[in-house]
Amino acid sequence: MTWFKCLYETYNNVLGDPRYDDDEDNRLMPVGHTSQQVHIIVRIDGNGNFLGAEFINKQSVILPATEDSAGRTSGRVAHPLIDQIKYCAKDYARYSGNEGYFSKETLSEKKLEKPEAEQPKTYLETLQGWVSSPNTHPMAQAVYDYVSKGTLVADLVRENILHLDADGKLMTVAPEGQEIPVFKVLTAKKDTEGIARRDQGNLMIAWQVEISGEPEPRTWKNKSLQESWIAYDASQMDKTGLCMVSGTEMLLANQHPRNIRRPGDGAKLVSANDKSGFTYRGRFTTAEQACSVGYTVSHKAHNALRWLIARQGYKNDTQVILAWTPKGIPLPQPCDDLMADDLPDFESMADTPEKDLAGTEQNTQVDHRRDLGATFSEKLKRSLRGYDGKIGESDTVAILGLDSATPGRLSVVFYMEQFWPEYRETLESWYNDMSWWIRRTRESAVKTGKKKKTEVFWKATAPTPNEIAMAAYGKRMDTQLKKNTVERLLSCIAEKRPIPLDLMNCCVNRACNRAGLENWEWETVLGVACAMYKGYCKRHPVKTQRREYTMGLDENNTSRDYLYGRLLAIAERMERVALARAEENRPTNAERLMQRFADSPYTTWRQLEMALQPYRQRLMQGRAGFVTNMDKLMDSILNAFDPEAFMKAGRLSGEFLLGYHCQRQAFRTAKESGNDEQTQGENE
Repeated sequence: MTWFKCLYETYNNVLGDPRYDDDEDNRLMPVGHTSQQVHIIVRIDGNGNFLGAEFINKQSVILPATEDSAGRTSGRVAHPLIDQIKYCAKDYARYSGNEGYFSKETLSEKKLEKPEAEQPKTYLETLQGWVSSPNTHPMAQAVYDYVSKGTLVADLVRENILHLDADGKLMTVAPEGQEIPVFKVLTAKKDTEGIARRDQGNLMIAWQVEISGEPEPRTWKNKSLQESWIAYDASQMDKTGLCMVSGTEMLLANQHPRNIRRPGDGAKLVSANDKSGFTYRGRFTTAEQACSVGYTVSHKAHNALRWLIARQGYKNDTQVILAWTPKGIPLPQPCDDLMADDLPDFESMADTPEKDLAGTEQNTQVDHRRDLGATFSEKLKRSLRGYDGKIGESDTVAILGLDSATPGRLSVVFYMEQFWPEYRETLESWYNDMSWWIRRTRESAVKTGKKKKTEVFWKATAPTPNEIAMAAYGKRMDTQLKKNTVERLLSCIAEKRPIPLDLMNCCVNRACNRAGLENWEWETVLGVACAMYKGYCKRHPVKTQRREYTMGLDENNTSRDYLYGRLLAIAERMERVALARAEENRPTNAERLMQRFADSPYTTWRQLEMALQPYRQRLMQGRAGFVTNMDKLMDSILNAFDPEAFMKAGRLSGEFLLGYHCQRQAFRTAKESGNDEQTQGENE
């Protein structure tokens, strides 16, 4: 099954299902319609008399569209009912001095010189054809009667929605000190003199027709009006052929919809234009030879894609990543955090002074000296198994990645299909292989009227592609680099590919550069770097070099890099406690020398050990038990080293971050006991 056919089937399965009609702002659009953001609602009666108007800032609506207008980018093809002022208003040209697209009389002489077939179809022509057909509708007739009077701009000026300058023309530049509300939604364009001007003719108009006995006056929500337009639009088509998606003979689409990722999006997935540029380069004589898609099939597939993206798609600038089932049932997305709604594993005390925690009872539910991977795996399975009651084992899951290299073209950068059990297993594999403690924040619950506080906590989960990109390249990374990173990671998630070595190294190197990052950013990078190294080792390209790490402090791990990481955590702990007792708040030597420690652990450790002596002596006065326990722990780690490995001059791998992070977490959440002063009152 192709992605196009999968979307087409999704539309047919979801349309009319009451389970998916609960979202007023995101519903499947009918065939022959598109979405746009409107700015002004004009109220008229059934006879076309003006009743009032209202500026609503921005609101997305569904509006009737011809095949040409639904796919218009730079063309001047009018929508039949809801459109911009320059299309709907007969008096726009008189008030602006610019070209309008209401009727032939408002077009420029240059456009009228073109052959009749090449001239843009005006607003009045399209609307007139509809109301004069057997498929007319009273609302459409009322709008036609009103716009034919040619008073739209004058009425909106009188309602103080549009604004004129001293010459009686539509204002393009706001006077100094005066605020024009409609200017906030208009994009400024510089003229030849460099002056930024805004065209009020670009404001979108929607109609509200108040007819006695009509329960829904809003034209963008009226079902009978939509059905009337669909019937008229179908009667205007005559081009038939083989639809390559459905495999049947039907009316073919000449153009395909836009507004896929959002209202106003000009990029198209399917486009054929060989009148200039010679896209086909002699391979085909007509566009239909390359690809022919039915009109109804095209609109249904595009409408389903638009609905799915708004409902559950991951968006990153121009990039979209989406997973769905043809039945439309919600399912976990590859770029989201599946455990986002789960409770935190433990609160972060990173910003709490040591002295404030002395003698307090800490969270003892999580012991980071044991492997938490099994607990996490069980929680993950329960989370994913919750979907089994709605999604069958034979149901297909489609994964689609979209991006646009240019504003007018949208390409498929990733597509694959899996059965639900296979997709569920790939997600389980990703989360189990990449699970680690990741720093997260949330808004804390406060009393009404008080300012919300941000709480920091650590969560056992896999980092999202966004978090990995931020950890690897920083918050100032280029947009294209972020998109490329997410796309590479999508293959790792959906196809179980190995973790890219360069990405893992970037994360590890930034975690080692502690002095170059703010503390909150470094804490986040540290967790992601540990997850990346753990996942890289689990999925190493060479099977004989694959290794699993426990998600907890492994006191039996005698690897040189892991042990050095634990030593660094002990040195940091001892100095931090001594500084807290003296009420000093500055980076420890271990924090400052972390990068050098990663490059030359043996020589740097000797330097750190000597620098600890003054702090050890300071702690002996009142905290002798703490120092004794720290020395015992340090001695046990040093005794676990192989002497040659300990003095080896090589650089540390990312494994030392695992030992360092696990030892820090064990210090944070260790249980208090009267006989153990190792961490008593010293939790961070």
